[in-house]
Amino acid sequence: MPFDALVAAPRQIAIQDALETLRLAPVPLAELAEHKLAQQRKFGPSFWFRHQTAVSMTLIAASPVIGAFVGAIQGFTPHSSALAVASSFIWMCVVALLTGTGLVKLRAGAYWEERYIPAGALENIEVPPSIATVARSVQRMVPDSAFVLGELKRHEAVLDPYLLIEVGNERVCLGIWENGKTIAATTQH
Repeated sequence: MPFDALVAAPRQIAIQDALETLRLAPVPLAELAEHKLAQQRKFGPSFWFRHQTAVSMTLIAASPVIGAFVGAIQGFTPHSSALAVASSFIWMCVVALLTGTGLVKLRAGAYWEERYIPAGALENIEVPPSIATVARSVQRMVPDSAFVLGELKRHEAVLDPYLLIEVGNERVCLGIWENGKTIAATTQH
């Protein structure tokens, strides 16, 4: 039909097509997955956090054991009960001091969190300029695409962010960085 061209929807450009046009190779998703796993191992939960129930039970159970031990050393004389109570009290104070001052760290592990960000926020979140430039170039060619920022969070700190661009079911990693230093990024081919 002669008017079909006027009502036909324009062909959607895929992210891979845009990267091919720009002669860029993205960061392989396998490399991103490997990086995420390595960082999660590196910033995993502390020994104390992983075993907090066993450690807590041991510390609590140790208090009467220490009292009985001190009492046994004194031969269970009339003064030994006072020493047993005092030693148990001192033990509990030591446990409170260790945990209260943070000498025993109950750090939970870091976790990955992803969120959508607008193109204008790339500088605010300190995306390295080389990654941000590629991201904008690809988004100009694929206007329906969206940026996804992945961050490894540990308490309030954000570690090893990465930037993805996605449209529909297609996701491509544009770069990984830490403290302004690029770990992996799209490359020219």
